[in-house]
Amino acid sequence: MIRGGRVAVVLLVGVLAVLVGGIWLLLDALERRVEPGCLQQVAGAPISAFWQARGAADEPLEIEYDDRLVIHVGRDARRIASTVPGITEMVAFLGRGDRLVAVSKWCDFPADVVKGLTRVSVLPFNPEGFLAVRPDLLLVDRRLHRRDLPVIRRRIPNVLLLESSRSLGHLQASFELLYRVLGADEAGTERYQAWQARAAALVQSIAARRLEPPPRVLVVGQWDPLYVLGRGALIDDLLRICGCVNVACDLESDASGTFSEELVLARRPDWILTPGTPLPERLRERWRNLPAVKRGQLTDGSADDLVRGGPRLLEGLARLADTLLGAAK
Repeated sequence: MIRGGRVAVVLLVGVLAVLVGGIWLLLDALERRVEPGCLQQVAGAPISAFWQARGAADEPLEIEYDDRLVIHVGRDARRIASTVPGITEMVAFLGRGDRLVAVSKWCDFPADVVKGLTRVSVLPFNPEGFLAVRPDLLLVDRRLHRRDLPVIRRRIPNVLLLESSRSLGHLQASFELLYRVLGADEAGTERYQAWQARAAALVQSIAARRLEPPPRVLVVGQWDPLYVLGRGALIDDLLRICGCVNVACDLESDASGTFSEELVLARRPDWILTPGTPLPERLRERWRNLPAVKRGQLTDGSADDLVRGGPRLLEGLARLADTLLGAAK
């Protein structure tokens, strides 16, 4: 009987050990799910130009993109149509605003440039509307309008594909490409060169101010249901420039999507960038112990200079760095 009892005890201990080990593995797996590796990755690789261009000054520019797509774009455009607010701002910044004949309904800056221009739908894209104004150059954000590109390129002969909504590096490369195609007046050339120089200097100065540990940030696009911005969003790149981590870095959808309130609790953001509206009382109560809520570290992340890929983005980046890292001395 004693021997049988000892055997039973040994078996029970073995079973308990297996259960404990299984629970430990389960908890470890859950912890890894809650704390993905991307939460430890702050700085991304710098973005090089996503295009190469060839052609003499009096010839159409042959542009080859990094996925081997090749297009030909004329450089004497006098009737330009723009589909994205940030791109419209770049055209005006170069001193070519007088060549714009049509823009999207969201293009509202500079007001004196876009006033009176034809407004054409881009979501959904309306090729007939753009064709009606007879543009000799259509400016498109390749990423935002990727589903419409086959129709756009089939219906409109002269299209320039930019990538202004992905990162500051992509925006810099897009600005350079637009400058190559449109040129600029003397004042526009000076503004463009100063902007590129300032972009490089700003990134370098912000790098010297990074904090340890890196602040965690939640970027909210909508409160209910909770809709956030993750990898691929322009503001996510700005956070990484600031040495911050996006708590939605493992968001499965492209750039933005719904997110779990429980994961927000688990990942404990130090800052919350709001969609321009106050934190709802329901979430304020539920998230009351989060560092961001306890310290009142909520700030508007919906301003144009943070969400539009255009010249004003540098002002937004400088302001964001001052907010998250402390004002520069």
